[in-house]
Amino acid sequence: MSILLHDATVVTMDGRRPVLKGQDLLIRGGAIIGFGERVKTGRLAIDERIDCFGKIVVPGLVNTHSHLMEILQRSFRDNVRKEVWLRHRQMTEDQAQLSAEEIGAAAALACAEMLKNGVTAVVDHFSIRTGITAAKMQAILMAFEETGIRGVLAPSLRDQNFLELIGLGPSDRKTPKEGAGNLLRDEVMPVLEHVRESSKISSLMLGPSSPQNCSDSLLREVVHMAEQYDLGIHTHLLETVIERWGARRLYRKGMVERMKMLGLLSPRLSAAHCVWLDEREMDLIASSGASVIHNPASNLKLGSGIAPVIELKKRGVNVALGTDGGDTSDSYSIFEQMRLAAFLSRLTAENSDQWVTALDALRMGTINGAEAIPAWRGKIGKIKTGYRADLVILNPHIRLHPLNDVIHQLVYCEGGHSVDTVLVDGKVVVRNGRLTCVDEETLIKKIAPISEKMYRIYSLNKKRVDRSDSFIQGLYRKARGENSGQGRLQ
Repeated sequence: MSILLHDATVVTMDGRRPVLKGQDLLIRGGAIIGFGERVKTGRLAIDERIDCFGKIVVPGLVNTHSHLMEILQRSFRDNVRKEVWLRHRQMTEDQAQLSAEEIGAAAALACAEMLKNGVTAVVDHFSIRTGITAAKMQAILMAFEETGIRGVLAPSLRDQNFLELIGLGPSDRKTPKEGAGNLLRDEVMPVLEHVRESSKISSLMLGPSSPQNCSDSLLREVVHMAEQYDLGIHTHLLETVIERWGARRLYRKGMVERMKMLGLLSPRLSAAHCVWLDEREMDLIASSGASVIHNPASNLKLGSGIAPVIELKKRGVNVALGTDGGDTSDSYSIFEQMRLAAFLSRLTAENSDQWVTALDALRMGTINGAEAIPAWRGKIGKIKTGYRADLVILNPHIRLHPLNDVIHQLVYCEGGHSVDTVLVDGKVVVRNGRLTCVDEETLIKKIAPISEKMYRIYSLNKKRVDRSDSFIQGLYRKARGENSGQGRLQ
């Protein structure tokens, strides 16, 4: 299949000239094989020619941290901290007993939403209280394939309960005290082997839930398997001040130093949130080559704080963007995350020359995201000959007019309204704003009764869970008091 995009304004994310006008892009076999003002096609038969005059072509946006299944609980909760939110989510999942088919349907709807908003690649940090199985993972991978999105599945692994360890939470019968390693061997690895044999756009990485919820032995096994099978590692890290406060009690040198000692810090690692890193921890991450995934909308909604993006940037850390889940930022839009990332930096730097620029934010939403995930490095995130054809064609919406500065307006004005056509690996998955591989209305109808069931469960348990709110608020006051020298604008 060969496709020619003709006469486009191209945002390359490659080199010193990020915007080029009047460009042709020639695509064959899922890759960009020609790029320039007048690409010569020679004897190559062109299967499809797309006129891009007046349109903007950008690299597909990259969502490097999400929880797709949370779309089922979209906007259930408001005005709660992460720890209370998590109890709500977990109790609802416990009682809903979702099937693999329901999980796959949820993932497909989230993927469809992303594609229609210009996201062509996503990491799903998959967690479910009723247990991760090969069937559930396969259902999510099938959602990637059916919708056409490029997806990495990172099944969440845990074998201990953080709040229980620091004496602040009840025993959690759902935490697997044994068997997380068995999950890796018995469920994850067979799926990995199948994906490697059968898919061009789907892959796996290992997803320890967060270091405080994983024993040393589990994290060592994760590192060993990642090295043995050449996999990335994805985790949450120091999202809230309570996590920082508790980590100092559990581990004398802190959480990040512990990760270094266990071999977790490396270019394989992408760590989501990282709001409460101190100077030493930022240095350790920088020297390791690990990436940080900034989730500004989620961190704001849950009141977790603002990640130290400017300090990380100074150290040369690769910072990418994530949406988190459908009930923590309530959308899967990377356009939204780019805008927030740029604007929030205005609150955390004294000098305006340190702020995250529009170009910085666009890098975070494209090439930085690709560089954060081993499976995507050197393949996506920029428009360059030899790269995979993950592309978004924008037909400028009224919000982009007058079009004075393409980069600025993509970040500060665009919200996904201009997305016209989307290609993943050279395949058109959105055309004229419509999905081509799945039926949007069918997905919505399939999800509605599942979400309604979960909302009924949530409503029945709400008062019981909300009783813990005052206790958690007290913990936040105590934790903030002990971290008073490390403000995160809370």
